[in-house]
Formats: sequence, structure tokens, C-alpha cells
Amino acid sequence: MWKNKKIGSALAFAAVIAMLASGCSSGENNGDSGDETSASVNVIGDPGNADGTAAPDGSSVEMVTVTDENGEAVTGAGGNVLTEPAVTEPVPSNTLSEDDILSAMATTTAPPQLDISQTNTERYGYSTLTAEEKKLYDDIVAGIEGLRYKICDEDAYTLEEWSKIYGLVYMQEPRLFYMNAKLKVGKLFYLTKDAAAINEMQKSIDAVADKLVAEANGKSTTFEKLKVFHDYLVLNSTFELKDEITNYNATIYNAFGSGEPQGNIQCAGYAKAMQYLCDKAGIVSMVVTGETNQGQSHAWNVIDIDGKWYNLDATWDDPILNTPNYKNIRYNFFLVPDAGIHNITHMHVGQKKMSSGNYITYFTPPACVDNDQNYFVKTGKVYSDFDSADKAIRAEIERAAKDGSRTAQIAVSSKDVYDQVYKSKMDYNDYAKGFSGVKGVNDECSESLLLIEFDVIYN
Repeated sequence: MWKNKKIGSALAFAAVIAMLASGCSSGENNGDSGDETSASVNVIGDPGNADGTAAPDGSSVEMVTVTDENGEAVTGAGGNVLTEPAVTEPVPSNTLSEDDILSAMATTTAPPQLDISQTNTERYGYSTLTAEEKKLYDDIVAGIEGLRYKICDEDAYTLEEWSKIYGLVYMQEPRLFYMNAKLKVGKLFYLTKDAAAINEMQKSIDAVADKLVAEANGKSTTFEKLKVFHDYLVLNSTFELKDEITNYNATIYNAFGSGEPQGNIQCAGYAKAMQYLCDKAGIVSMVVTGETNQGQSHAWNVIDIDGKWYNLDATWDDPILNTPNYKNIRYNFFLVPDAGIHNITHMHVGQKKMSSGNYITYFTPPACVDNDQNYFVKTGKVYSDFDSADKAIRAEIERAAKDGSRTAQIAVSSKDVYDQVYKSKMDYNDYAKGFSGVKGVNDECSESLLLIEFDVIYN
């Protein structure tokens, strides 16, 4: 933040204005500017010039005290303080006053014109913030929209305070896809700062996203709309484990606009893409962060359907096959309750681990306790006894073997039924081998989700 300083000369005024012409910081250096330059005059003598010194035109000459390198007054042999004529220059007619300069310091140049999408709904995470945190959130969003490098001094916030709000913006505002995950208090970073390039990328994103939303809007229920989004992301993306700091794999650009048939994205890319589509379709949702049970950072969505909340994890419904199989799709984590994933597969919900090892909490997401919108419930694939479940999973294996897909899955209604079916897994492996070209099945069952799933393996 700019701090009020005494301005010592008109030349110093002009120097400050020149420095401000490019905004809060100068140079294409992500906010790292050089040393500040200031000008000051030593202690000025009495304007009346009591010593009687006069200029050639008869006017009095301003005298200043001579000082040494430490700023101490220099005295002559008699102990008198030495003075000398002040160096003066003509004052330009357009010199600004101190008030003018301080006013200029408080203004910024107009932001570049970006054709980025807007969201008209208040984010759930945003609604949990204090008034001060909301202001910082708004300031960061405005700064990113204006492609600024800096919004405050480094000592204005602690690293934890800045990390919480910057991280919220990074995860909850997928439209700001050119925003970089790099963290430094007060500074803003970008994957690109070229407004024209960003606008072209936005067009390529919406060319795909708008088609998906149009298709979804043709469906009658939120469940069906989400299935359109889910299926596209699972079938047209592949997980890429690379540094998200230097590329777009944690953004909606790689999910929609990169031009690649298999968009390379991380879990944040899946979750942000789902959030972006929900925003466009008017579905209330959010990105939730945490960790896997292996300690890796993770992100997924929590979505509102008819006033009830559900988890949706598109990343973990993507089988991540080396050779993409466009007939293969899973619904393990399609609208599931917290009880099936929290502290089982999805850990430290709503938190982010800092480099220090400490966790910061972005926000606590709303509780997901209902199961009536779950994929298996909605499609009638939940079985309450062994005989019906056994028949159903065999039918799923046969269907997969005949159409060349990889996944055969059903759900059961209780742990007892799950245990009975799961004990027969070797029987299902032998059953699968009876189909031409099938080598067997791999066990992908989930006790916490009461899910019976087998991955069909081909010769």
C-alpha cells in the first residue's frame, strides 16, 4: 500500500508520477520492481535570508545548511554553521501539487478489455468469509480481471491469510483460467498476461462449453444435465500429473479449449470444468479441496440438487487408461453422500496443506447426507439381496464383454449383501473368461460405497 510521504521538490513529484504511469509496479516481472528513488532537500534556511544574500536581479537567494555524509551540520572555524546557496531550477507550469500526487497514487489505469465470463451467483465459500476476507477476495478478483501485478504490500497479510483467500479465488473462479497458482503475499501471477490471447482462449473454451450447456438444457432434470457434463469430462479428458504452476492442466482451458481430443488435466481441471459448466447452466455448485487417502492433493465438486447437497468426483470416475476407451465410463462418485468418501478416500475436506506442513481451511462445505440422486439409485441398479445382485453383475459383465467396454458395476443396499457378492469375485472372473477375447476381470469394488465393480480385461 502506498504510504504518505513528504515530497521534497517538484522533481521528486514528477519522478513519482512517472513511476505510477504503469500501475502499482513497473516492468514485466510479476510485481518485482527496482529500488524506489526519492529526492529531498537539506534543512532550508529562513525564507527571509537574514544573511542578506541576494541574487543578481536583487531578489533574496535561498540558503541551505551544509551537511556531511551523516547529515550533520558543518561548522566553520568560528563555530558558525556553514550555509550555501540552494540549487534551484525553474518550476514547470504544469507541476502538480502534493495533493494531486497523492490522489494519483490512489488511482490505477483502466484494466485491459477481457471478454471473460462472469458469474451472477455468490459462491458458497465466499459466503462463509468475514467482511474483511470478502473485500480481499473481491480485490484479488478485480486485480486478476485487470491483469494487475500487485494489490497490496507484502506485510498487509500473513501468508496463511493470503493463501486462504488467494486459494479460494484460484479454485472457485474457473473463469479466471489464466491465473497462476504461484503464491506471494500481495502479488498476482499469470499463465499469460496477453489480453488478446486470453480472449481467443476464452472463445475456444466457450465453443465447447456452450454446446454442452445447450445439450444439458434440453434435459428435464438436474441429474440428467450433470450426467451430460460428467460423461463429457470423463470421456474427453485424461489425467496428467505435471506441475500446475507452469501450464493449463489445472484449468478449464485444457478441459475445453486446448484443441486436444484428450484434454490433459489434473483433478483441479476436472473440478473447475464441472464448476464452469454448472455456472453456465445455473446449477449451484462449488469446488472442494482436500487430499486422497495416499496424501496427494485432490479436488472435486459439491452440488445442490433441489436443496440437497451431493459430492461429484469426475476425476475418480475417469479410469485413466493409457489407451482411451470411449465406451468406458464409471459412476462410482456421481452424486454420493459424505459417508461414502469422507475420511475414507477423501481426506482433509475443505483444507489445503502448506509447505510448512500445517493446514489452512478454505471453508467447510455443506453436509451431503442424501442418496436419492445417486446414479445407481436413479437408474435402478441398487440390489437388496444376493440372488438379484449376482444376476445383475453377471449381466453387466456380459454387456461389457459384448460392446468392448471396461466397466461392469452395480450397487447393493447393505454390507451383508456386499460381503456375499464380494466373496464370489473369483466366480465372476471365471464367468468373464467365457466371452470371446476376455482375459478376466480385476476387482474394483468399494465397500464404503457398497459398490460391486469389475474392470473387464481383454486379451
